[in-house]
Amino acid sequence: MKTIRSALLGLLLTACSDAMTSVSPPPPPPPPANVSVAYCSGREPMWVAFQDGDGTWTRALPATVNGTVVFQANISSSRAGIATMTPASGFTFLHVLYGAPEELETLGYTSPRSCGPPSVKTLLGNVAGLDSNEFAIVRAGSEAQSLAFPGIEFELNVVPPGPQDILATRITHLGARDTMTKIILRRGIDLADGATLPLLDFSATEAFVPATANISLAGAGAGGAAISTRLITSGFNSTYGVVTGQDIGTIRPYFAIPEGQLLPGDLQVLNASGHGATPNSVQSASRFFRAVQDYTIGLGADVVPPTLTTIATSPTLRLRAYFRNQAEYSRETSISFQEDSTRVVSVSMTQDYALQIGGVYDLVIPELTGAAGFQSAWALSPTTSLRWSAARIGGTLGLGIEPVPFDGATFRGAFISDVLTP
Repeated sequence: MKTIRSALLGLLLTACSDAMTSVSPPPPPPPPANVSVAYCSGREPMWVAFQDGDGTWTRALPATVNGTVVFQANISSSRAGIATMTPASGFTFLHVLYGAPEELETLGYTSPRSCGPPSVKTLLGNVAGLDSNEFAIVRAGSEAQSLAFPGIEFELNVVPPGPQDILATRITHLGARDTMTKIILRRGIDLADGATLPLLDFSATEAFVPATANISLAGAGAGGAAISTRLITSGFNSTYGVVTGQDIGTIRPYFAIPEGQLLPGDLQVLNASGHGATPNSVQSASRFFRAVQDYTIGLGADVVPPTLTTIATSPTLRLRAYFRNQAEYSRETSISFQEDSTRVVSVSMTQDYALQIGGVYDLVIPELTGAAGFQSAWALSPTTSLRWSAARIGGTLGLGIEPVPFDGATFRGAFISDVLTP
């Protein structure tokens, strides 16, 4: 009997030993992430601070790297925060972003369209190949735009320096509506300030007929929605085709650049936007594409207003905005508060951060007065009324001020605003 009990005990100990040795040790913590948030020189925030996990907010000082202004921090947690303060037009804009360490870098802005000297130029030109019921719209870069008529010289102002694409569209009056009938797309135009473009002749061989397909719009409110087409190239980023007044469920044609006219890297965008059923609400959706074909774009639901509560009134007014989950807006959620005509305070949170705090968007204005260099005048103060606005984002397009698009990328957003008495 003793031998049997000893054998059983030995087997039990061996099994326990095997079970213990088979358990994997806990994974090591993630290596520290070096976060670098870069801005065009002259467009950087006045003040920046980082938070590592739930740690204290620590100010970051700027450094110049390859001609850009960079703010850096070493983050050891899988979630972090960045706070920036930027003055503009008499306002102070205090923005807090909670996200994964790499997502904080999306707050930077280094677009070639904004970096470098703020110089612009004016180009002149003339159009031909238009009948009496037609006119042209000429565009360049991202902001330059001018109506053009035969025999009247047009001006393209605020044309950025360097090579830009020129897009001219011929618009024909057909009864009660206008339609796009010809397009001219010139690439890499880099003329001196005040120079005259070669004649834009819509009867010449360089002019081509736009491609058309149908867009089916779903989810629009009673006020309908507007759709537009946008072209993005290395030297152009502007809307060039607009169709308005679509009712829910209708199918309308849209105009686009034929795929054969596109260069590698060029993209087009279908945008749809309309007012929601809730007062002061707007929805929008986008689809990036190269092939011109029928697409369906659905606008999302109205933003469910957040639950707003006061966390503290001293030393600054701190508010909490608790949002209900809405599956179509899972990428990022933001809330902004405007106090009179002097300051705006906003808080944003990405999906990655929300998943690490229970899967909810619980946006809280942090207390930043303990961080070096912070001024209480940038924060909210106890007041009788605040204008608040909330924005929610979904889709597959990346985050940030100017995310890198790709063929098939989608965007869905919604906005709502109201007044709060804290």
